Amino acid sequence: MIAGLDGSSLAQGLSGVGYYTSRLLSGLTERLGRSGLREIVVLANRPVQIPRAPGVRIHASHWPVRAAWMELAVPYELRRAGADVAHFTNYTAPLRLDLPYLVSIHDMSLALLPWCYTWKMRLIVPRLLPRVARRARLVLTPSSATRDDVVRLLGIDPGRVRVIPYAAPPGFDPPDRPADPTGPPYFLFVGNLEPRKNLARALRAFARIAPSLPDHRFVIAGAPGWKYEDVMREVARPDLVGRVDLRGYVAENALPALYRNATAFVYPSLYEGFGLPVIEAMACGTPVLTSNVAALPELAEGAAVLVDPLDEAALADAMHALGTDAGLRARLRAAGPARAARYSWERTCDLTLEAYREAVEG
Repeated sequence: MIAGLDGSSLAQGLSGVGYYTSRLLSGLTERLGRSGLREIVVLANRPVQIPRAPGVRIHASHWPVRAAWMELAVPYELRRAGADVAHFTNYTAPLRLDLPYLVSIHDMSLALLPWCYTWKMRLIVPRLLPRVARRARLVLTPSSATRDDVVRLLGIDPGRVRVIPYAAPPGFDPPDRPADPTGPPYFLFVGNLEPRKNLARALRAFARIAPSLPDHRFVIAGAPGWKYEDVMREVARPDLVGRVDLRGYVAENALPALYRNATAFVYPSLYEGFGLPVIEAMACGTPVLTSNVAALPELAEGAAVLVDPLDEAALADAMHALGTDAGLRARLRAAGPARAARYSWERTCDLTLEAYREAVEG
C-alpha cells in the first residue's frame, strides 16, 4: 500500500494540526514494511522540515494559495505517485479525486463558534467541509464528542467515522523529584492566542485572585493567532502589569520543563475537539484546570478540575484553590500521569493504519 499524506501543516513553528501530522508521519515511517504499508508520499504546498527516511517521498512545491494547490496539484501528484489511499490531515481535500481518501476533522468549532474565526475562514471552510466529509471513505476524529458533532452537523453516517485519539509525545513525563523552581510560582497556559481559547477571561479571573496570591504570575506560551487583541488588552490592564509573562511560541522540547514547574495548567477553552495540551500537562504531572465542555471532560475524566468556561468567578475560585491547596495539587499530580498513559501515539498510528486498510478495501 502506498499512502499519500497531506503535509502542508509541517512548517516551522508547529502547533495543533502540525504536531499531529508530524507525530503521525513519524509513527507511520516506523511501520513501513509492516501492516501492508510500503511507501508514504508526503505532499506540501511549501518547503517543510521533514527528516529524510527510506520509503518516504516528499513532494513539496511552491503554491502560496493552499486551496489552489489542493485542487490542482494534489490529485496529479497522487496519481503520479501511484497512491492507493490518501489521508488529508487538516479538514480539506480535493473535491475531485479518483482514489479513496480519509480526512481528519479535529473539531467542529468553526460551525459552533463562528465568531471566533476570521471572515475568510467563515466564508470558505463551511462550504467545503460537508462535501469533503461526505466524499471521504472514512472520517477520523480524536474524540467521541467530536464524532458526535461531525455526525450531527455534517450529516455523516456514524459508521464512516473512526475515533482515534492523540497523545503526549515522548519526554512529557513527571519530574524525577519535586520541582524546585528558581523563579516565582506561576499558572500556565499553552496554545495559540485566539478567541476560542478563552484566555482573556482567564486573565480577568487571575486578576481577581492576584492580590491574594502576590507571588504568582500567569505565563502564556503561544504565538498570536487571529483576533487576539482582547488578550493584549487584559495583559495591559494596570492591576496585571508585571504579573503576566508572554513567552510567545515555545518549542516542543522546552515545554515539559514549563509544565512541570507550574503551579497549575489553566486551559479554559470554549470548545476543543481533543485538547492535546491537557494531555501533555497531565503527562508531566501538572495539576490541570480546564473546561467542562466538548471533549475536555472525556479527556480529563477525574484527573482535572473542571469549570464552566463562561463563569469568570468559578475560574477565579478554581485557580485560587489550586494556588493555595497543596492537597488538591498533590491529588491531581498523582492522577494526571495515570490518565495520560491511557493515550499513546503507538495506538494512534496503529488505528490510523487500520483505517487506511479499511478505506482501500472499501
